[in-house]
Amino acid sequence: MKEKVLMLLACLWLTVGLAMAQNSRVTGIVTSAEGGEPVIGASVLVEGTTVGAITDMDGNFVIDNVPANAKSLIVSYIGMVTQRVEIKPGRLVVVMRTDSKTLDEVVVTALGMKRSEKTLGYSASTVKSEKLDVAKSGSVMGGLTGKVAGVQISSAGVAGGSQKVLIRGISSLNSNTPLYIVDGVPIDNSTTGRNNSADFGNAANDINSEDVESVTVLKGASATALYGSRASNGVIMINTKKAGVEKLSITYDGSITASQILRVMQTQDIFGQGWGSWDRAENGSWGPRLDGTIHEWGSDQLETPMTKPFSYVKHNLRDFYQTGLEQNHTVSLRYGTEAVGIVATYGNLNSSGIMPNDADTYARNTFSLRGYAKVNKFNFDMSMNFVRKDIRRAESMYMELLQHAVDVDMSSMSDYNDERYNFENFYTLYANNPYWMLDNYYYQYQDDRIYGKIEMSYDILPGLKAIGRIGGDFSNQRRENFNEKYTSAEGSYAYVGGKSDEVGYYSRYSYNRKQIDATALLSADYTLGDFTIMGTAGWNLNQRHYDYTGGYVNGLDVPGWYNLQNTTSAAVTETYNSKRRLIGVFGQAELGYKNFLFLNLSARNDWSSTLPKGGNSFFYGGANLSLVLTELLPSLKENNVDFLKVRAAVGQTGNDADVYKTTAWFNPVKDAGYTDLPLNGVSGLTEMNTLPSTTLKPEMTTEYEFGTSANFFDNRLSLDFAYYNKVTTDQIISASLAPESGYTTETRNVGKLQNQGVEIMANVTPIRTKDWEWSLGATFTKNNSKVKELWNGLEEYSYTNSRGVYYVMRVGQPVGEFRISAPETVKDKNSPYYGATVVNSNGFPNQSATDYEYLGKAEADFTLGFTTNLRWKNLSFSATADWRKGGLMYSETSYISHFNGNSTQTVYNERNSFIYPNSVKVVNGEYVENNIMVKANQMNYAVGNYSYNPMIRREFVLPKDYFKLREVSLTYDFPKNWLTKTPFKKVMVSLVGRNLLLFTPKKNNYVDPEATNLGNDLLSEFGESTGTSSTRNFGANIKVVF
Repeated sequence: MKEKVLMLLACLWLTVGLAMAQNSRVTGIVTSAEGGEPVIGASVLVEGTTVGAITDMDGNFVIDNVPANAKSLIVSYIGMVTQRVEIKPGRLVVVMRTDSKTLDEVVVTALGMKRSEKTLGYSASTVKSEKLDVAKSGSVMGGLTGKVAGVQISSAGVAGGSQKVLIRGISSLNSNTPLYIVDGVPIDNSTTGRNNSADFGNAANDINSEDVESVTVLKGASATALYGSRASNGVIMINTKKAGVEKLSITYDGSITASQILRVMQTQDIFGQGWGSWDRAENGSWGPRLDGTIHEWGSDQLETPMTKPFSYVKHNLRDFYQTGLEQNHTVSLRYGTEAVGIVATYGNLNSSGIMPNDADTYARNTFSLRGYAKVNKFNFDMSMNFVRKDIRRAESMYMELLQHAVDVDMSSMSDYNDERYNFENFYTLYANNPYWMLDNYYYQYQDDRIYGKIEMSYDILPGLKAIGRIGGDFSNQRRENFNEKYTSAEGSYAYVGGKSDEVGYYSRYSYNRKQIDATALLSADYTLGDFTIMGTAGWNLNQRHYDYTGGYVNGLDVPGWYNLQNTTSAAVTETYNSKRRLIGVFGQAELGYKNFLFLNLSARNDWSSTLPKGGNSFFYGGANLSLVLTELLPSLKENNVDFLKVRAAVGQTGNDADVYKTTAWFNPVKDAGYTDLPLNGVSGLTEMNTLPSTTLKPEMTTEYEFGTSANFFDNRLSLDFAYYNKVTTDQIISASLAPESGYTTETRNVGKLQNQGVEIMANVTPIRTKDWEWSLGATFTKNNSKVKELWNGLEEYSYTNSRGVYYVMRVGQPVGEFRISAPETVKDKNSPYYGATVVNSNGFPNQSATDYEYLGKAEADFTLGFTTNLRWKNLSFSATADWRKGGLMYSETSYISHFNGNSTQTVYNERNSFIYPNSVKVVNGEYVENNIMVKANQMNYAVGNYSYNPMIRREFVLPKDYFKLREVSLTYDFPKNWLTKTPFKKVMVSLVGRNLLLFTPKKNNYVDPEATNLGNDLLSEFGESTGTSSTRNFGANIKVVF
């Protein structure tokens, strides 16, 4: 019996052992080769079975009941190379690499819909977060510069300054600003409160770049047709960061950079203070030759006169500016599961500016909350963003900074309370101490803004979804302008010299903007055999409201008290209010065949409140085709062609009319140009003098596009090419009317502008190994614009002008040319002096009353962008540069520096007497060779003043060419094994730089060609008016993940 029991136990033990031998447990971790991060959600299967697991938020997996005969695991994840891993004792470590051959880029397109890149039949360029914020500027659009073909981005460089974005050239005489979409909802991009003296930035700059996952630029009309009458200038799609399936993490990203002035005007160093001769009260440099002798200068009312060498002061203007400090800090929290996720971010960007006395400060605080929730068939998505900006800007000080004698040390006068440099004793009678101006002539600006969305979707059936989305954008801005009152004491230097007193000025305005956007749509996605069918249909409501109220007083009673009641006369008050509504219905259908042929059709009809009643309905549409040759001909992949697509598109979009173009409205008036009304029963408003239109239409843009995309050699080489041709008709302008009509202008649809060009993007990775990777990228853009038609047979239209330089539209020529009056020349071809310049009795050229000189276009010949990224193990280097070739700009800085003798071009012939070459004079009605010398004491007229010499205007128009080193970053990513015993999951440190180098043609030794303060649209193409200064930044950044 005992033996039988022992035998039974032995058999039982053997059975259990065999069972255990047949089933065991395998554990391990899956990470990414590129960054060492855990791969969440990877599939791990026992080869040949359905036994497996999914990796968790740390990349870990556990598989129980693994058969005893199992030899290997199959590990897979979308976009990564599938791995076959041998099962070994212990914990397995699986390292996965990105599969560049099969990775299919997902692009956020119109209405926030995500589509596969290969299905797109139009150009859509995407830049992801890691490339957007390389240099930690805090600006989304600043990080996009030079990285997308066909997109021109200009920025003055100061923190919070406006940025101009043009997509495929100037196509409108009204608005060329693209539509900005954040997470599927339009946002405002206005420049409220901006003027030629101060720049408070545009609204798109409110977005914290650390919140952005990617930016997609939709360029063509087919790509943007679903936005109808708001889309003719392209669309900027901004997609913010969302939580995935991940554990709770906290990230700090902070940078500190120093800011310095990038470009200051170069001045001549030969002649000093004076105006023809030395004059202690002048602020020009038309005086004697600098000889270093000690002489008196400044106020002659001081007890002890001031003396100094009559010598050039090196770096005079540059030394006036300070080295500013810019800080950018962001803290974010992330957590997500399959059912719920949240991202919360706080950001602080502040800059002390480069103006001394902290006169040009900027602070932006942002708070963002984004989240999602999934309950059965319901999906909820929301985002809320709050922005607070506080800005102080100095008023334009061109008289103080640019009209300043080259031998007078500006920085030595920083203490304006010093008797020698105060208001009453400042050396010149025509300007004030610039340091005093900084503290007494300035703006203060505050902005509170909330924008965001709530979105809910419901899965009605498999493949059929209903989506409802409502978004809002609400902002309130307050702007104050301060000018101090100052009266000179009798007997003072200023009083005796007749210097004008400062009467004092104060203004206070409040601006409100509101935008509500609601969208409801149905989306379907089905596969029927070889065909894929996708469709969307929906309705959209967009409503915008803008108003402001405020007032100003010109002439303060009590110095230092800024109040609208501080005056003996009534303050002037102003109010404005506008509302507009746009309702649209839209639809889109996409048909795909065998994953290689895709046809997309889109349409929208808009009803706009800014157009005439009964005539406010307009239709827009687009069609595009994509043919993926590598799917049609798989053999191409065997010949190093990883991806090859050709595409074609056609579309039509609009540019809606502004408010009050179809109805009369009223303007405040001034009697005789001075007295503010209402007064003594006279109304303070009068009907505008522009005849409204009863047949107004939106501007219509029709665009054709052809292109190709290709990847070669395991995606080491990628190319994208696009050709486009777009024509915009029905330009909305105010055309001149005969005075007898009772109006001066009439709102009309006239004219036709054309833009055609090519865009090329190329990226190459010459080196890609485990430790080394080097990539290079380039973008090329060439746009040719042309004015096709104006109106009523008109051949030329003047858009704006300054100092006799006109910015004109001429039929058959590029959009925006510079025109000046030509000097008078001999017209008689039989005369021996044919073509010679005719001079007056002073020897100065005469100005022709009929002839004009066209100097050239504002548009660039081409632009090039360059990027490079080099990585060695955990150390990486990146740089971005861009080159603009061709184009001209007007420069007020050049005008001022010619007028006051500071320009290097004003020392022509070292200001010795000369005769204009190839010139004639008139004697007894006959042309004879000119022998009239331009006298040395008249050089301020001959080479500095366009009123006396029309040829001087040529010098006010500068080449806009430049090469700029835009971004530089050197980053070290701490190895994971260094952090295992710390609370940190990731630590990165960087050295960063922005705008480190700038090269321009020799003729432009005045300004950064990007620095303009004349708006962020067509007007800014004209040039600059001395109001902004660009900066270079360099510093350090640290990023820590807990």
